[in-house]
Amino acid sequence: MLQTLRALPPAERRERSLALCRRVVASPEWSAAATVGLFAALLTEPDLAPLWEPWAGGEGKRFCYPRMEGEVIRFYSVARPSALLASRWNLLEPPPGEEALVSPGEIDLLFVPGVAFTREGHRMGWGKGYYDRYLAGAELRAVTAGICFREQIVPHLPLEAHDVPVTRVLEA
Repeated sequence: MLQTLRALPPAERRERSLALCRRVVASPEWSAAATVGLFAALLTEPDLAPLWEPWAGGEGKRFCYPRMEGEVIRFYSVARPSALLASRWNLLEPPPGEEALVSPGEIDLLFVPGVAFTREGHRMGWGKGYYDRYLAGAELRAVTAGICFREQIVPHLPLEAHDVPVTRVLEA
């Protein structure tokens, strides 16, 4: 899967990410969301940064990004994507101490990355279980959307007891 994703030309990746963001903006979940959980894309993931653009209607929305802290993931509000800094895993995250913690119950729409997804919302992550633990939290009430390229949609994935599916899968 990773070889396939790495082979996508950068221009195609950008074009498909932008098309996906346009579909997100047209969705009722986007319109209804006050607080949106994003993630900074790796090279193999669709880029959600265009959702910050004025055409996306993000004015008035609060955006938050994940930060890995020990064995848990926490989301912090971010005023602008340029505030994100590279972590020790080279992931762009909110810097410690600068942004405000967002509780899981405050997030209305949460975009979730993954390596592969099924149409039913099952996902294969990167193997550390951060998102599965977060999605399993009792306080989380958000619509959860797996974000991927169409090549990442597979018919079946091996499932484990701790795996938590997303509400829907959006593909570019």
